[in-house]
Amino acid sequence: MNPYVEIARPWQWYKNLVAFLGIFFAGMFLNFHSLLSVIITFFALSLASSGVYVINDILDVEKDRLHPKKRNRPLPSGRISIPAATLYGYSLVFIALLLAYSVNSLVFLAVSALILNTLLYSLFLKHLAFIDVADLALNFLFRTLAGVFAISVYPSYWIIIIPYFIAVFLALLKRYGELSRGTKSRKSLKRYDSETLRILSAVTLGIVLVLYTLYIFDSKLPHKTFAAATTIPLAVFTLFRWYNDAMKNPDLAEDAARVVYDKWFLLGGLLWAVVLFGVIYL
Repeated sequence: MNPYVEIARPWQWYKNLVAFLGIFFAGMFLNFHSLLSVIITFFALSLASSGVYVINDILDVEKDRLHPKKRNRPLPSGRISIPAATLYGYSLVFIALLLAYSVNSLVFLAVSALILNTLLYSLFLKHLAFIDVADLALNFLFRTLAGVFAISVYPSYWIIIIPYFIAVFLALLKRYGELSRGTKSRKSLKRYDSETLRILSAVTLGIVLVLYTLYIFDSKLPHKTFAAATTIPLAVFTLFRWYNDAMKNPDLAEDAARVVYDKWFLLGGLLWAVVLFGVIYL
């Protein structure tokens, strides 16, 4: 793999798909101008994420050289020089901010907040137990808000709290997976234990489902509340299966993207999305 592609981690861009939540639930997904704005925002978020990954690798290069796996990354292995990586990382961030500003100033602020928060997390906050989880989840909130701002819609409290608690759930699973695999690279892991993370993940999942249920009955999705309520069992099945599989598989807990290999999760998620699409757009 090209070292410049590898260090940018484009396979992590799936996290920025939450930028499409706002346009989907606002019923504007079929509006070309709005969709284009969100697509540009998605790429701005993705380039910003890649730029911060590069900067973070520069900061951690000496430590990564001592790690059995990370020492093979482009920077510690010497496939990219530090000056070249510095120019590359800051160029990605600069282009990301230009793209964000081309949409509107609020998207620019959301992308800037994502960059700043990620740097703070990488430098300090990732070493503090529970603060790391709370802060990491903020990045998903900034991504979601960027998508909402891209279509010039005022964000509802649902679009703020539900993605945030989903992100907290994922962050807790990530720590559970790292701890289960015996990862020693994070100082914060010394303050965690598997049973606490398992319980907190389950509680957070319950909060997500309660919030989603309240949203369905409060939002009156195009006055089709009853039809929208049929997605609640799908949400329960899909998220419970995700949690169950993550508890059994530390790799899945640590890397949420692996859940796409579960055919039943994909089926449940697809039905969930199709029913919601029909409720909102038909």
